[in-house]
Amino acid sequence: MAYEYIFNMTKCWYAGACGKFKTDECNASCIRYMEMDFLMQNSGIPRNRQYSVPLTPSKKDVQAFLTLKDIKDDIVAFVENGESVYIYSDNFGNGKTTWAIKLMQKYFDDIWAGNGFRCRGIFIHVPTFLTKIKEGISRRDEDFETLKSRLMTVDLVIWDDIAATKLGDFDHANLLTYIDQRKLQQLSNIYTGNLPQEELQDALGNRLSSRVWNDSTPVRFVGADRRGVR
Repeated sequence: MAYEYIFNMTKCWYAGACGKFKTDECNASCIRYMEMDFLMQNSGIPRNRQYSVPLTPSKKDVQAFLTLKDIKDDIVAFVENGESVYIYSDNFGNGKTTWAIKLMQKYFDDIWAGNGFRCRGIFIHVPTFLTKIKEGISRRDEDFETLKSRLMTVDLVIWDDIAATKLGDFDHANLLTYIDQRKLQQLSNIYTGNLPQEELQDALGNRLSSRVWNDSTPVRFVGADRRGVR
């Protein structure tokens, strides 16, 4: 997968916290910026979501936020232990994907030093991923093939919008292969979705839904759409 390093001071993840920001030492040779830029660009997190935004929970979701904060505060141990979390809600726009990205960003922030420019986390939008697998039957995409191979070994994967639609046999077999192998290798996963346990089972089938639900910490949001609320 092609990666091009471009230094942009105004887009630094540490602009508000680094004492060297906007000084002569704030330049393209900053290792911290280099590593974070590499990790973020290779993660596949959409560019417009690569920077943390504050989230304010509804009163109904305070406990869910506290649970995720506990995971975030000890995210390295969470990943090293091969743990997983399923963040779900009947509603849209209440912070599921934003929280998933926050967890991955915190992991990157904790492990960037000495990383040696290795890919450590990947963001997958599941419906798009499954579509690209089908397209690959007739048209090979080398970048996508690299992405698929990394899914088997990378520390942490976000499976965003899993079970957005009921899976057919082909989609089910492909998704199960990646998630099953990651679980067998004790690699961490973050799932986001809109289905509770019973509906998840109907959409994903018994085996895959068990991976997502039974092998994860389920965290449910019940609040309404919070987009624009900070």
